Amino acid sequence: MKQTVYIVLSIALLASCKKLNFDDPTTLTNDEALIKVPDLGYRLATSSVQSTFSTSTSSAGTHFSLLADQTTNTNGNSSWWDFANEPRLRLNNNASYRGAVTWNTFYNNFYQVNLDATITLDYIENQKLVIKDNQGNDRTKDCQIAAYFAKGVSQGYLGVIFDRGIIVDATNLSTRSFPNSYKELITNGVAHLDKAIQLASEHNEFKFDFLSGITINKTTFIQVANSLAARILSSQARDKAEAAALGNDFWNRVYNYASKGVTSDYTIKTVTGGYYNQLVTNLVQRNADGSGWLAPDLKVAYLADKTGNTPKFYPSTGILPAITSDDPRFYEYFGYTASFGIMLESRGRGLFTNYYRKRWFNTQNTLNVPEAVNPYFLSEEIRLLKAEAKFWQKDYDAAAALLNEPNASRILKGKLSAVLASEADLRKALHYEYAIEIDAAGGAFVPFTFMRRNNLLVGGTPTEYPIPQLQLELAKTTIYTFGGKSFFGEKGAYGEVATAPNEGWKASE
Repeated sequence: MKQTVYIVLSIALLASCKKLNFDDPTTLTNDEALIKVPDLGYRLATSSVQSTFSTSTSSAGTHFSLLADQTTNTNGNSSWWDFANEPRLRLNNNASYRGAVTWNTFYNNFYQVNLDATITLDYIENQKLVIKDNQGNDRTKDCQIAAYFAKGVSQGYLGVIFDRGIIVDATNLSTRSFPNSYKELITNGVAHLDKAIQLASEHNEFKFDFLSGITINKTTFIQVANSLAARILSSQARDKAEAAALGNDFWNRVYNYASKGVTSDYTIKTVTGGYYNQLVTNLVQRNADGSGWLAPDLKVAYLADKTGNTPKFYPSTGILPAITSDDPRFYEYFGYTASFGIMLESRGRGLFTNYYRKRWFNTQNTLNVPEAVNPYFLSEEIRLLKAEAKFWQKDYDAAAALLNEPNASRILKGKLSAVLASEADLRKALHYEYAIEIDAAGGAFVPFTFMRRNNLLVGGTPTEYPIPQLQLELAKTTIYTFGGKSFFGEKGAYGEVATAPNEGWKASE
């Protein structure tokens, strides 16, 4: 039996048929592992699903929220201040850099998911093994679906986040390079989601119990998979020109996936030792005085202020008063405080804010407590994806109609006036909805990717992450990075915009 995966990863390497890096790789070969751990395939499928869910809402997404001006901070924890700082800094692609936790988390976790899921599929599809759970039940088909789902999301997210990578779909893969572009990673990831959806649809005894304490039924699973496919595809473009150039067929695919997505908010209740949304936990957490630990950026108040008096940068003196908004959601989701909390004036008063998040807040100041409600995919994001798909197809009437539906959050809860069917008004409304309604609940990179594909990021913001330094060194590849005020409009290896031009929602300092 040949089983080789040689991929540049600092955390795990799957070797040839002599060894499998499972528990103690010095004592277990592949064959021994299957004998000694009869539910190995089920364990691998379970670990891949659990890591997929947790990584897609990981605290590493905090840095994307900072880059999107959804959140602000002057704290050195995980180098958050560097990502909020203006003018934007060039990413420090050094293994010893504290901020590297953001790209290392996504890179390491999602590639481990791919390795685990690839072995599971090899057992099922190539070795024709029956995969049993720890009770001895045949779970072969369920594990196959779980593996394709995990590979689909993880490869898709890698393509959204990084500029390049490697598609891990075979156990005989051997390479030191990163031959696949972000586009190829996304295309392949969505194809895996298609396979998971197809297999789930055909499986009469479907059971998806791979999240600790949570069982997802077939209908919900298919809706979530379609939702994630729409989100991943829509997040491919690195700038406005690339988004437009994708064409009507591409955006029609996004629309079709979204049309099969969740029909109500998909949330998960925390169980002890199980999944919880680390990103939302970070962003709703409060200091002792009630101010936000990772507070919403002034951008949020600026967009919601009906008077137009809120500045884009916090003033050098004084305290801004609470805004007046026509949108009741603003008061439901965000609170005002005169306290600046832990923010340091010496690190840039322009980064200050007077707001904190109320939505999703748990009185125990964390979602990692039993019964806490964790957002995973909001139904309103489906509406926004469909409207934006029509927007890029220049069907402005259809886009406006979706946003103006009576049950749209902006209408039903926000009591806002109808959006006009023009390019400028639609882009403004979509930006507003991602900032107010979606905010942290979109997971790792939403609304960052919406701003990216609409040229709304502040100039100098990196639009993607580079491959981490350690991986590049292992591959004997030149270390590179993105971002910084001196690099407006910088292009990446595939001609994509890798550093945002200076035409965002506000000008670069």
